[in-house]
Amino acid sequence: METERKESQKTILKATGVFGFSQVLKILVGLVGSKFVALFLGITGVGIIGLLQNMISIITAVTGFGISISGVRMVSLSHSKNHIEEFSRTVVVLKRAAIVTGFFGFLVTFVLANNLSIWTFGSEAHANWFYVLSFNLIFSSLAVHKMVLLQSTRSIKKIAFSSVVYSVVLTLITIPIYYLFRLDGIVAVLLLSAILNYLVNWFFSRKIKVIPVQVSIKETISRGKDMIQLGFLLSVNVIFGQITAYLLKLYFNFQHVSESVLGLYVAASTILISYVGLIFNAMCTDFYPRLTIVQKDNAKVKDLVNDQIEVGLLLITPLILVFYLLAPFVIRILYSRDFIAVVLILKLALLAIIIKAIMWPLAFIILAKGEKKLYFKQELLSDTMNIGFTILFYNYLGLVGIGLALLLNYVLYGLYVYYIVNKKFEFNFRKNTFIIICKSIILGVLASIVVFWIDYPNSFWILIILCFYSFYLSYIEFDKRINIKSYLANFRNKY
Repeated sequence: METERKESQKTILKATGVFGFSQVLKILVGLVGSKFVALFLGITGVGIIGLLQNMISIITAVTGFGISISGVRMVSLSHSKNHIEEFSRTVVVLKRAAIVTGFFGFLVTFVLANNLSIWTFGSEAHANWFYVLSFNLIFSSLAVHKMVLLQSTRSIKKIAFSSVVYSVVLTLITIPIYYLFRLDGIVAVLLLSAILNYLVNWFFSRKIKVIPVQVSIKETISRGKDMIQLGFLLSVNVIFGQITAYLLKLYFNFQHVSESVLGLYVAASTILISYVGLIFNAMCTDFYPRLTIVQKDNAKVKDLVNDQIEVGLLLITPLILVFYLLAPFVIRILYSRDFIAVVLILKLALLAIIIKAIMWPLAFIILAKGEKKLYFKQELLSDTMNIGFTILFYNYLGLVGIGLALLLNYVLYGLYVYYIVNKKFEFNFRKNTFIIICKSIILGVLASIVVFWIDYPNSFWILIILCFYSFYLSYIEFDKRINIKSYLANFRNKY
């Protein structure tokens, strides 16, 4: 059992390491793009990008029927059977579903362009933007089909490399467009990003073996129905999540103080999702397909999820402490001095990410087991708390309240999900997992207290000590699992 556990953690760490390294490269490239976006578009432009991306995401969620999630589950299960014909038939059904949902999204966006402009900006002046962005839905849906193939076959290296290529090319495209057209270049960049995403995903998935099979319309509808039924409630959750984010951005956009609040909120969200959240992207790529394969065995699910939580916390806790230490500098590098108030949001929001590393794998248990109604309830609860807490605490505490809302949301959501998986699937934390959880939370709480009560730069020395201690704990724990010196020696010999 101990040997299997170490192998499981090695697999998780390897997948996270490969994809995480690519994410780091992607971020380094993205730093250049983000800097120029901030310089050329300012806080207002960053806010507009956030609004448009959110609206397109809502439409994608509504018209996509969750096939990006249910597709991974169904194709992963087909692939695990090592039956090439069955796998190929599932892939054909997925492709047809992606084409239909993509064109459906295009029609919805095109027809509602005037309304979308009114709902987003208060007038029909920007309807042309949505006419152009309607094409995003086609390319985004086709890109989803290719990414599902890569993820379901656990083509980790291809996914990792593709994300870097996409980021590099997009940055090279983005900078000259924003330099020449400023705010008028936003729509062009969003459209080109969708096209580029499809082309990159197609290129890296083209060699995945799929044999020619005949799948009738009747069989397509039958299999597609199963995919959509599973994905429907999942898509409803995604819709609620996107609507929640959209409503919050509209709320901040129409605050009487200034448009800057929206830009600061979008910048904070980007840091938490795209930069700090890179670990979650790395883990999700391999973790969800693996969990889907073993989802019928509660004992294996328990071990895999505990392994994932341990590795996730050991990786993300030092990263969070580094962000606490360097937040003012990071924000100036990523954006500009105008965005420095984002630090107020991050004081508690960074602690919330540690909580997310604990509850995030738990939520995947319900998803992997296909418990649609349970998953719907848990995500609806989270979305409701998100919008309620954010507006409430922002009104009383300002930007600090936004971070507090995120923290409280994750804590309550995590407690609810743990209660469900413990009661229904007999899940609980292993002793060692619980110890790592406690240590990570204590380190995060201490860092948060320091930045609240001691201003920068006086807090640096205390945060540096916490950072070193966190890195030391992670090193000790990882060394127990993979023997770091031996692992590095093997790596050097290999390359």
